[in-house]
Amino acid sequence: MKPLRALLRFGSPRRLRRTFLWLREVAGQIRRRRAEPRLTVAVDVNSFYEALTGVGWYLHQILVHLADRDDLRLRLYGQSLVESDPGAPRPVVAFPPGPAIERVVYEAPDGLVVPPWRANQILRRLAPLLMAADGNQVLFGPNYLFPPLFRFARGARVATVHDLGLLKVPWAVRPDSAEALRERLERTLFEADLLIAPSEAVRREMIEIGVSPDRVRAIHHGTGVLAETAPAPLPAGTPARYALHVGTVEPRKNVPTLLAAWRLLRARGIDPPPLVLCGGWGWKAEAVRQEIAAAAREGWAVHLGYVGPGELAALYAGAELVALPSFYEGFGLPAIEALQAGAPLVASDLPVLREVAGDAALYAPPDRPDLWADLISELLADGSLREEMRRKGRARAREFDWRRAAGETAEAFRTARD
Repeated sequence: MKPLRALLRFGSPRRLRRTFLWLREVAGQIRRRRAEPRLTVAVDVNSFYEALTGVGWYLHQILVHLADRDDLRLRLYGQSLVESDPGAPRPVVAFPPGPAIERVVYEAPDGLVVPPWRANQILRRLAPLLMAADGNQVLFGPNYLFPPLFRFARGARVATVHDLGLLKVPWAVRPDSAEALRERLERTLFEADLLIAPSEAVRREMIEIGVSPDRVRAIHHGTGVLAETAPAPLPAGTPARYALHVGTVEPRKNVPTLLAAWRLLRARGIDPPPLVLCGGWGWKAEAVRQEIAAAAREGWAVHLGYVGPGELAALYAGAELVALPSFYEGFGLPAIEALQAGAPLVASDLPVLREVAGDAALYAPPDRPDLWADLISELLADGSLREEMRRKGRARAREFDWRRAAGETAEAFRTARD
């Protein structure tokens, strides 16, 4: 008798009427979205549900600089269309406000013919169909892949592929995830109507593996976190003078080359500033973690871990130099951040970093600690060289602008739609 009593309770005329009105409201929202006269773009904002790193910062800046457009409707779809449940994921960054921005979520009210938790469960299962029903003209995947939520939608597909590290330096990618990611990335490269690369170097890499040149557009990023962030106090433990490395400690970032260069400098009788590393621990970091710990005990290295934007801005501003020894980059946002802060930059001799930094940096092969030690020694000994690099760096950074990048991205949306 209990199930019958529950059915009678939840199937009362009042609940039936409330359910009908709510379903009519949902249908009305979908009709309104389908009737939107502006160019409608579905945007995957899953990167807003974790601490902002490169991809999240990129997407945030694109949205900020498109939010006031009157010719676009940017619909933001997160990890779930239902965020009212206590256990549902929540974004960790505020969505940019503006007439172009629309956050798409659903919430089942109390008083329906089913309890709210059951209604929300149904909404979650129907989410790909609800998303497809919105009829967006363009689907934007800003983080390499299109999310499962987009699988039934029929708009033109645009994806930003930030690098081809998975294919170019596969040894630097976690083996347990590389195969699945490779399949999904290849699907993106095949399915997308238009691909956005953050540099001409990555665009050429995509063309080299068979992507048609007319399907790939290079759009440089703007400046980094310093653009809109006031410096905060330096993190606890930061030395009075220091050199800086920014990035996750993982094989691709090549921190061992820096540690080896510092040991060479010290062996030559040179006293370089302590090396400050900010960024979380990545995969395969056990050996370098032990090296960093040994260097810390010797007094010439500090690992700060992940730091917030204000602290990062302060670190760049106070650094005697910034070192970026990566084996591979798709753009190299820390390079732009260093140039913008006026910090002398020593970078890996990679095509993409030369494309970004030009003559405002010094370059050394990523696998030559001896040449890194030579350049760092020269830079520390020559005050006029440091000042020249500061001047060139700030001038170079002014060539990278998020408003331009956002405008070119909007034009890419229109090209894909047409």
